[in-house]
Amino acid sequence: MPAARRPHHPSTLEQIFALVERCGPRSTHISQELGLTMGQVTGVKRRHRERWNKAVAVYEENGGISPTLSSRTTLRPNEEITQHERGDGLELRSYSERIKTVEDLLEHIDADLNLYEVSQSEATKNEVVTKNPETGAITVTEYFRVWVRLSKKQGSHLLEAAQAMLAAALRERTGPLVLTEPKEISGIWQVIPIADPHFGKYSWRGTTGYEDYDLVLARQVVLGSATELMRRGDRAYQPSRRTLAFLGDVFHYDTPHGTTTGGTPLERDGRMPKMVDVATDTILELIEQSAATCPTDVLFVRGNHDEALTTLLQKTVSTVFRSHPRITVDTSHTHRKYLFHDGTLLGFTHGDKARKRLPSLMPFEARAHWIATRYCEYHSGHTHAMRAEYSRPAETIDGVLVRVAPALCPPDDWHADHGFVGALRAMESFFYRPGGGLLGQHLASPEFLPPDR
Repeated sequence: MPAARRPHHPSTLEQIFALVERCGPRSTHISQELGLTMGQVTGVKRRHRERWNKAVAVYEENGGISPTLSSRTTLRPNEEITQHERGDGLELRSYSERIKTVEDLLEHIDADLNLYEVSQSEATKNEVVTKNPETGAITVTEYFRVWVRLSKKQGSHLLEAAQAMLAAALRERTGPLVLTEPKEISGIWQVIPIADPHFGKYSWRGTTGYEDYDLVLARQVVLGSATELMRRGDRAYQPSRRTLAFLGDVFHYDTPHGTTTGGTPLERDGRMPKMVDVATDTILELIEQSAATCPTDVLFVRGNHDEALTTLLQKTVSTVFRSHPRITVDTSHTHRKYLFHDGTLLGFTHGDKARKRLPSLMPFEARAHWIATRYCEYHSGHTHAMRAEYSRPAETIDGVLVRVAPALCPPDDWHADHGFVGALRAMESFFYRPGGGLLGQHLASPEFLPPDR
């Protein structure tokens, strides 16, 4: 005579049904959570079918799979759908008569395929044979197991970055909003190259031996240096035109994992939305300050750290100032850009590509202005070291000067460990005379800013 089954303790039953109501009917999860065997959980499910189904119904009424994934239909008895987070993605499993394919499962849970993509999947079928105890009729039911792993799409972080830029663009900013006209039309062109500010970079003097650097300090030195150069220009030259040229690497990293566009991992200060918010707000404030005293052009070239985010930043700035009467934003997406003013032709690039060919490229890429050019230069960044370099002289390109702008950020651990130190932290400003030619240049450094900056 077979031994009688020992009934489950009431407290165990209550725990099982409470877990089903809260987390769903996945037997493996219940057994792991309560320290039971799969056979014990299956036995409860078989002997207490009515109560089990009521618990499943409560689970589905309370949101089912997840607050972000909603079930479109009511599951039948013996059917299960589960969803778990795995890293930065989701893992979905179903056991059902009707959900037969990966597409069926994704449609059933209303998966957001704008955010996720299928990285792995599997669908199998098995048959369950049951016998009616009263009639003896045999029933064969097909059940399908579907497993899907969803990963976040490459570039989905750009949505967060765009949202942070929009928040910064809509924020009310303080500053000199009353426009003042230049005292006289001088025809002088002031150009301020802003190279490699690296918002989001983190440096600690305890390990580098040099100055600290984070988001707060980046905002202070960029705003302080650029404001000082604009004030000097207004006092000394009263320019009729000013250009703010952002020469790349505005942002230190380009992905939510803290890597450059090419995938190099970096130490960083803060999460991506915070970095984007601070940098965008700083740049918008700086542009407004410039336009308050002088008509201003703005251009961006992409750096090797931030190709994606610079594209978003350019679009944000051009949208914010699209109707401003004194601000013009270059909306092209080339790696090299050119501006012309009364005999002077300037090229702008980050400096990580085609450096040795820059002088020979200018006549072809800016041919519309080349015939009227009397003086020409390139402004670049990338190396964080201030110098001027002539390319190898050639008949048609002799005299094209390639300048390398300094950076405001100090060395981080990597640069300090490898000995890339000692460069002057600074920002420069150049003044070009009517008719073509360099009139003068000024330099601002965080070490020499006035106390109120």
